Amino acid sequence: MWFKWSCLRRLWPALLLSPLAILLALSPASNRELFLILHEAGRIAPGAFWRMLSVLGDWPTVLVLLLALSWRRPDKLPALLVGCGTGVFLAIALKAGFAEPRPPLVLPPGSVRLLDDLPGNGSFPSGHAMASATLASFLYYSGMLRRGALLTVAVVLVMLSRLAIGVHWPLDVVVGALLGWAAMWGACRWAWPHGGAAGLSARLQSLMLPALVLQLLWLLYKPGSHEEYGLRLVVCALVLVAGCRRWRRAR
Repeated sequence: MWFKWSCLRRLWPALLLSPLAILLALSPASNRELFLILHEAGRIAPGAFWRMLSVLGDWPTVLVLLLALSWRRPDKLPALLVGCGTGVFLAIALKAGFAEPRPPLVLPPGSVRLLDDLPGNGSFPSGHAMASATLASFLYYSGMLRRGALLTVAVVLVMLSRLAIGVHWPLDVVVGALLGWAAMWGACRWAWPHGGAAGLSARLQSLMLPALVLQLLWLLYKPGSHEEYGLRLVVCALVLVAGCRRWRRAR
C-alpha cells in the first residue's frame, strides 16, 4: 500500500496546514479578508486575554519552558537545541528576507484595533506561531503525546491571538506554525535520534541556568508595558528556582 496510516499520525500538521498556506499565498485577497473576519471576531475577548495567550508563543518564554521539559527527557536535549536553533534562525532570516508589512501599516485607518505594541520587524512568518508549534512538537515527538495534543490547542489559540492583537496576517501564523513543527520534527527525527549522552545533557542543562538568570535580570531591568510581562516574569522565575533545586540535588 503506497500510503501508510502511520504517516498520518506523524505528518498530520503538514497535511493540515500546507494546503491552507498554499491557498492563502495564492490569494492575497482571501488572506486579507480572513484577517479582517478573525480580527473582528477577536473582539469577543478583552485585549488582556489575547496578550496573555501570546506569551505561549514568545520565544524567550518558550525556550524556558522547553528547558523545563528537557528535564523529563534529557536524552532529547540535543534535538531540542537543534530544533530551537533552526526555528529561531528561520524566523530571523525570513522576516528580514520578506520584510512583509504588518496589517496596521497596510489596511485603512480604523480597520485594525491594535492591542499591543507594533513590532518593528517583518510580519512573515509569525515567530509566536513558530515558537508555540516548536514547543508542542517537542512534547509530541518526545513521547508525551497527551500533553502534545493539549498544547496543539494552545498553538491554535496563539495563532488566533496574533490575529486578534492585529500584528499578523493569517498566512503568517499558518506558515509560522508549519515551520515550527517542521523544525522540531526534523530535529527529533534526524538530530541525535537515539538521544544524547546523559552526562552531556546534564552539563548542558546546568550551563543553561546562568542564561535563565540573565533573562530574569533582563526582565527586571526592562519591565513590559502590559500585564503579560508579569506572566513572563513568573514563568522564568519558577523554572529558575526548579532548575537550581535540581542542580543542588544532583551534586
